[in-house]
Amino acid sequence: MPAGTELAVSLEPPDSKLHLLGSLSDLDLSMLIAAARLDIVAHTDTVNFAMAYDEYASLMSKQRVQSAGAGMLTLGGGARVWGRGTAGIAWERLASLGLLVPAAAGGRGTAGLGGLDAKMWKVDVALEEIPAAVKLNAVLSRWCREI
Repeated sequence: MPAGTELAVSLEPPDSKLHLLGSLSDLDLSMLIAAARLDIVAHTDTVNFAMAYDEYASLMSKQRVQSAGAGMLTLGGGARVWGRGTAGIAWERLASLGLLVPAAAGGRGTAGLGGLDAKMWKVDVALEEIPAAVKLNAVLSRWCREI
């Protein structure tokens, strides 16, 4: 094999999508972590938006209770729970970046929120890979550690 061919192979983009995590917003990361957690807590390798949003909302609810107990709400420690519409936009961004892969080949596009809720996806990164690939805030780090 010529030396130039070897060099071309080494310049291929990585198979992993971990390099994309640094470009994600906190909401994008929250939805990705929620979906990745479901692989462990729900013993499933496929998720849909509704499942991931429920996990996200549950995690945020627990965080708010913990923050209130620690007196952090008065210090600006209250975390915002984003609505389904805004979270749906984040979910679609994760899919467009390839961090979510359609579980069924040839799946139809998502028309409206009903389609978004129903379509099944596989998360292309493992939960334990996320904090190693991007600097997370304390809350998101905890979501990755505490299952």
